[in-house]
Amino acid sequence: MKKALLTFLIILVSLAIYAQKKDSSAHFVLSLNGGIASPMGNFSKGDYSDERSGFAQTGFHYNISGVYYLNKSFGIGALVGYSQFGHKGLQSLSDGYKEDSGTDSTTLLTKGNTRSLSFLAGPYYSFQLGSNFSIDLRVLGGYVNTNLSGFDVYYEDYTDNVMTQKESSAGAFGFQAGAGIRYNVTRKIGVQANVDYFTSKPRFDISYENFVVNSGRKLTTYNESVAGFNTTIGVVLNF
Repeated sequence: MKKALLTFLIILVSLAIYAQKKDSSAHFVLSLNGGIASPMGNFSKGDYSDERSGFAQTGFHYNISGVYYLNKSFGIGALVGYSQFGHKGLQSLSDGYKEDSGTDSTTLLTKGNTRSLSFLAGPYYSFQLGSNFSIDLRVLGGYVNTNLSGFDVYYEDYTDNVMTQKESSAGAFGFQAGAGIRYNVTRKIGVQANVDYFTSKPRFDISYENFVVNSGRKLTTYNESVAGFNTTIGVVLNF
């Protein structure tokens, strides 16, 4: 693993040196971006009766990315991103536990947030539209760690009346692909807008505290795709 990483770094540095010698357009682009994270698929469902539901709602996303362009068009880049999602279908969860347990009422409170931290890298390709505009394409892959929020269910009729589904986290390979429009306000500073599709499939192990038999649904694992779209705007620094 170390030898492969060292070999990759040597090749990357060699390409960069070669590009600087052969093409004066080689440069580095750093960007700071923020916007919304929109989950999709089973991850965005909020149905108690469907155990594939991830109960994730639209939230926010931030990332910092760096791209070294070997020439005007082709570059190699890396991205560190953070997404935090809202909660969806909480009433469905509360009502589901009430019906299954046979109690008169239940109250549900969330514990923590569903969120992801991404470390991705891959190729970039830029189409120049005049001296200031460009369209940027990217395909990135790497490691994504996702935290799944938990919750407390308060049962009115139970002696030990609080059941907890604990927060859980898991890591997996992640993939992201997207496009953006970039405008250079000056030679050093620009702005951009991006849309990226993201997906990973971590396997969460789920545990409980004070779970009462026949009181409602109990999951041991959750293994659905964490997928959706990030829509961001950002500031670009050209070096």
